[in-house]
Amino acid sequence: MGKKKTLTQVSYGLDTPEDLLAKFLHDAQRIDVAPHRYDLFNFFVTGAVLHEWCRKYFRDHPISGQLEGAAGSKPKFESLPPKSAEWITDKSCLPNKGQDARRHIANALRICIETANASKHFHWFDGSGVSAIQDQPQVKDWYQYYFTSVVPGVYIEYNSEYYTVEQVRDI
Repeated sequence: MGKKKTLTQVSYGLDTPEDLLAKFLHDAQRIDVAPHRYDLFNFFVTGAVLHEWCRKYFRDHPISGQLEGAAGSKPKFESLPPKSAEWITDKSCLPNKGQDARRHIANALRICIETANASKHFHWFDGSGVSAIQDQPQVKDWYQYYFTSVVPGVYIEYNSEYYTVEQVRDI
């Protein structure tokens, strides 16, 4: 059986994770308070695919395993190196600034991955941490009361915590 072709052999201009990151940043620029549903779809799918590309492209580098540990099927944000908290330069986007920023990075990755999978397969997988995507959060407990944004936007409930799509973008 022959070796699988990668996008470096057969491509449409996106060959590396850096190329896909540029597309992701382009998609992120289109995310605002009331994003078009096509823009949301592109953003979530590109974010999920970027995660997968990084894991495969850097498979011989420790970051591959760290990404899998942080955003795999049994996510554990502590798998990310502590230095990754520095990826978020403006911490105002975090719903709970007192928590480790790596937790929010892993949650944002899982939101992209789970939403992209649901978009691709036409249903949410059992055990998905995403329980709602809506125009307003439904505050159900004190944690949500204190750490849920109240600005207009699209809200995603992930493991009983609300993120606006703009927060996911900024994370």
